[in-house]
Amino acid sequence: MLSLGSLSKTFLHALAAMLLFATLASARIAGLCNTGQTPKTVSGCTGVLVPPNPEGGGPNRDGNWDILYQTLTSPPHTPCQLKAFVSAWVDTPVPVWLPNDTASEWITPYDGEGPNNPAGWYIYRTAFPVPAMLPGGTVPTGQEFPVNPPGSGFSDFQQWWPVRFANSLPIAPGAYAYLYFVVLNAYDTQIGGPSNTGFRVEFFDSSSFN
Repeated sequence: MLSLGSLSKTFLHALAAMLLFATLASARIAGLCNTGQTPKTVSGCTGVLVPPNPEGGGPNRDGNWDILYQTLTSPPHTPCQLKAFVSAWVDTPVPVWLPNDTASEWITPYDGEGPNNPAGWYIYRTAFPVPAMLPGGTVPTGQEFPVNPPGSGFSDFQQWWPVRFANSLPIAPGAYAYLYFVVLNAYDTQIGGPSNTGFRVEFFDSSSFN
């Protein structure tokens, strides 16, 4: 299990992710896919995007990212033990969100761009392989990902926010790891009820194990 990102809906509407380690004994993380892509193959991420669902919901889902909703007053601290994940939906963002592009798209609960998503915690996860050995002959021990920092207002939907977090537990070489993000869809006092919610990530080519 990798580090748990627990941020409010306001904090985690958009994130850019890449690894910032640059050492001789590093290796790019194959199979760590941007949101919105079709299922990865044995060669890794496809780079092919899923057609986003129109407003109101639809059947098209992300090929590599799952989602689970929890009605809790505090964030879940053991996402590895949760079992009821389903594939996240790929949605057309509302106009105030950063537009989908050719590299990634917004993923959401069903009709997540709509105004009536329940307040609570939305857990997103993706799996990727950990290499048994790095090019320099050492085993991988960790990595870092930047995640968007606290912010406020609609600007959180409209730009990328890089900030780092690291593994909370050792990773197992030669195994599959899950990366989890926990997003709070807070009660919207401006509209007096639930609101839209989504999640987006892009990993850069410089992402690597160390």
